[in-house]
Amino acid sequence: MTTLPEATNTWTTMLRVCNVGYFYGVSKLRRHPPWAVTANLLVRGSRFNPTIQFKECYPKTGGGEDIDLVYQYKAFYPTSGLLATAAVPEAIVKHPWWNGGNLCYKQIRGWAWGDSMCILEWPSKTFMTFPNWIEHVTFIILPLAIYTKQPVTGLAVGSVVIVFEHLIKMSRYLPAALKQCEGDSIFYQLYVALGAGTVLSAQEITRVNAILRRFSLYSICRRVDWFDGQEPRIKLDIQFGSIIRFVLNVGITSIGFGSYWQEWLNQV
Repeated sequence: MTTLPEATNTWTTMLRVCNVGYFYGVSKLRRHPPWAVTANLLVRGSRFNPTIQFKECYPKTGGGEDIDLVYQYKAFYPTSGLLATAAVPEAIVKHPWWNGGNLCYKQIRGWAWGDSMCILEWPSKTFMTFPNWIEHVTFIILPLAIYTKQPVTGLAVGSVVIVFEHLIKMSRYLPAALKQCEGDSIFYQLYVALGAGTVLSAQEITRVNAILRRFSLYSICRRVDWFDGQEPRIKLDIQFGSIIRFVLNVGITSIGFGSYWQEWLNQV
């Protein structure tokens, strides 16, 4: 098990609230984790499986390489099933906060850049959703604004989508913020919940950037199944949530570009 320190400032409190380190302590929660952080991972020696190595396609900052390594072992021992991994919660490694506990969006983005490679390396361990907020802005609102020659409308609609998305994230993380920041003002707790949502948003933006930089259309709306099939309910929750968000975003977009639709209908 890999443990992170207690929160020491607002930033590390945000990291605690958004639970970005879930898989660091996964061995305490699951007897056979789907994968594990390689800061504390024991594997069979290379003489048993010399082809299993860290791949150079993953960033040195970390991100995706530990998932990929465990998936390689699972592929090498296909008959093991869940038994391919085993938790040893008594074996504890203490991991410090990144960047000394100061802002580390660069680290967060590095993880997302790396784990987005898992979509291409392990397509069988992915699933589809409806577009998230940044995919909607990038692949729907932006082309629509260009096509209709309404950049101001596109900017306004995109801004509303972004605001609504982060209000949703803030409400999602508020219960954890209330618990983590007990005794602090409600305004501080709301700020922490909002900041926790930006951690996830930074990853989502990075993954879309990776799609554009790699020109990987296959990766659009595709997500890595972090639980490798062990939690179908979580996958369904993500997919259902993506439907609700997409309907909301389509509604906002339709209203924003309403004048164009009206003019188009009049011409028809």
